[in-house]
Amino acid sequence: MKSQLQPLRDFFGTTRAMRVGSRDIETFKSQLKAEKKANATVNRSLQLLSQAFRYAVNSDPPKLSRVPKIDRYDESNNRRKGKFTPAEAEQLALSLPPYMADVARFAYETGARAGEILELRWSYLDRDGINIPGSITKNGKDRTIALTEETEAIIGRRELDTVPGCDLIFHHDGQQITDYRKCWASACVTNGLGAYYCRDCRDAEGRHVSQLDAEKKCPRCEKKWEVPKYIGKIFHDFRRSAAYEMWKSGSSVDDCMKTTGHKTASMFKRYADLFSTEEERARQREVQDRRREWRKAQAGNVVTMPKRAVQ
Repeated sequence: MKSQLQPLRDFFGTTRAMRVGSRDIETFKSQLKAEKKANATVNRSLQLLSQAFRYAVNSDPPKLSRVPKIDRYDESNNRRKGKFTPAEAEQLALSLPPYMADVARFAYETGARAGEILELRWSYLDRDGINIPGSITKNGKDRTIALTEETEAIIGRRELDTVPGCDLIFHHDGQQITDYRKCWASACVTNGLGAYYCRDCRDAEGRHVSQLDAEKKCPRCEKKWEVPKYIGKIFHDFRRSAAYEMWKSGSSVDDCMKTTGHKTASMFKRYADLFSTEEERARQREVQDRRREWRKAQAGNVVTMPKRAVQ
């Protein structure tokens, strides 16, 4: 959030909110696009700006009387659909540092969010499940993760790695895991699930286009990066993988939602990639198959319909 707020602070500075209009916002958007920022990057700042205005308008008493028009860029072609195969998930876990390996396996098995997993404590553990309090869930509601053969094995390994005074199930030498991005990117690149890119070389749409070599050097501008741009599989893809596999194995959407903790069916379907071309075509074929069977039934029971009167 801090990085997304910074462009707003740099552009608007101390300008009073009541003086900000649609023209100012369009100028702000144009400036970021001139810097080759991606649509999604610009939209995150616009989202925070919109939320700030709505908060001011809805506060008691209201601080502002209106919210300016804030149009966002289209992101329809930017929807993530990354998923892991079982082999990829396990190979990635083996490539991660020991303290992160079981975090990855637990995410793949349960579909839980990283924020929830890294907050899990032994005090939440029940006889055959983990009771997650609403204070650490995204929607603020309590939920339960049932223990299975796979998750019990993970919990068993974590018990062997407990540290006195630390109640966290997943930790790094007794300390909470706060940032795993560097080791994650390294593991994904090693396994061909991602790549490093030059932060400066982008196309007109703001997309990174120059992949770095083994020494993290850009073949275009020849700049060497200590902290390059990583593009590839992300930890949240475990959640998509779990949702997809649960539904694909024959479980109903409602049962899958109870397992993953999704609040709405539409969001679950988006995560499970039920809107993919493959699934859409399969459903179209099912519709046409039912139609074909209906036609056959009608052909065997022909009924003469009265002619419709001409209006």
